[in-house]
Amino acid sequence: MSWETGLYAFAVVLSAASLQGITGAGMMILSVPPLVAAMPATVVVPGIVLLYLPLGTAQIIQLRRDIDRRRLATLLLSSAPMVPLGALVLREVDTVTLQRGIGLLMIALALLLQVKPGPPFSRELPPCVGTGLIAGFLAASTSVSGPPLVLFGLKQRWEPARFRATLIAYFLVISAFSLPFYWEMELLTASVWRFVLYGLPGIALGYFTGAWLRARVSVAAFRWLATGVVVAGGLAAALL
Repeated sequence: MSWETGLYAFAVVLSAASLQGITGAGMMILSVPPLVAAMPATVVVPGIVLLYLPLGTAQIIQLRRDIDRRRLATLLLSSAPMVPLGALVLREVDTVTLQRGIGLLMIALALLLQVKPGPPFSRELPPCVGTGLIAGFLAASTSVSGPPLVLFGLKQRWEPARFRATLIAYFLVISAFSLPFYWEMELLTASVWRFVLYGLPGIALGYFTGAWLRARVSVAAFRWLATGVVVAGGLAAALL
């Protein structure tokens, strides 16, 4: 990895970590599309998962009392069987195809986040399990499991503080759970660790920048800003 690419990785990670500080979600969906436009997905996806661990840990220490443990357990148990499959897809699919697939997926999911979710499901357990299955596969194959979880939480009208804390806890646990499969499939390469070294300062600075931004940027403004970044990054990943 050249120093120019490393500097680009630092800037993207800093921006994504800063913006995540406003709502507690978005690190993966904001960083993966622009990064896979410049680097192989097999470097970006495991690297972002590793980088999320310190950020998620710092956030969950603050928010641990708000976690909805029942919903978290349902999502994690339904996600777990799909993680090995997602890791296998990441290893076996060629980089260009995976890059373009991630780009198109990010565009679709970003646009879905702008759709009004409609009334809540009367029976939450079956769609919660289905959401967990999709999120687990996406977490391991693309590192971006947030959009289906966000859509589901919005549809069910979860209380905002519990929603935010539960999502952060999910991302943290599923990221840690994915690592042994990446290791077994030899995806934690030297290139991944170099990427992580460039990204770590961005995580640290982004954590404090996000805390500063949280009191100054509305959630509505963040929603549209995040969508624009993801769509632009997705187009870059799909077309370059």
